[in-house]
Amino acid sequence: MNLQLPEWLPRSNTVNLLAGAFLLSALYAAAQRRVLAAIQAYRLNSAALGLIALVVAFATGARHIALAALLVIATKAIAIPMLLARQARRGRAALDAEPMLGVPGGMLVCGALVVIAFSQTRALFGSGVTILASCLPVSVASTLVGLFVMVSRRRALMQVVGLVLVENAIFLAAVSLTYGMPLVVEMGVLLDLLVGVAMFGLFVERIEETLGDSDTTRLTSLKG
Repeated sequence: MNLQLPEWLPRSNTVNLLAGAFLLSALYAAAQRRVLAAIQAYRLNSAALGLIALVVAFATGARHIALAALLVIATKAIAIPMLLARQARRGRAALDAEPMLGVPGGMLVCGALVVIAFSQTRALFGSGVTILASCLPVSVASTLVGLFVMVSRRRALMQVVGLVLVENAIFLAAVSLTYGMPLVVEMGVLLDLLVGVAMFGLFVERIEETLGDSDTTRLTSLKG
């Protein structure tokens, strides 16, 4: 970017602060046993993502990034958390079943994943000098944390939360590497995500109707 240091530095500090909030909200979601608390953490994660995109739009003057940021906030920080919270309250998923790995052990694993993500991302891509220099390692770390949530939780709805956290991290990686995809692509991705989450909610409800619970480890009982 052709920005002078006095103009670039305040925006860089803002992005660093928001990137830290993005990563901390993903870790907070991984530390939760209550599904509703994890959904609120996802809401914060999505809000931080939208604000990062707004800062990028302000710094680059790209209107399509600003529109994408507003769509992210409307879809990911408002609509999707409302759908997930509604499903959690309607079903039996307010309290997560005992995780496959306890919360202290899970946080140790997440901490190790963050260290690996930062060290390997720096080794592969180096340290950039743009306002988004901190976002790529944060996105890789958040991807690993979201994948850990998916594989370490028994409740289907918690696994959906892990999936949408991974999608947020991928979106952040796209913004940090390319300063945003074309608006039509981003709108299509957000629409697909919204429809996908709604479908996942129906699947979770169907699992609860069939098994009386959304613990995915009980799906083995359906084997013939």
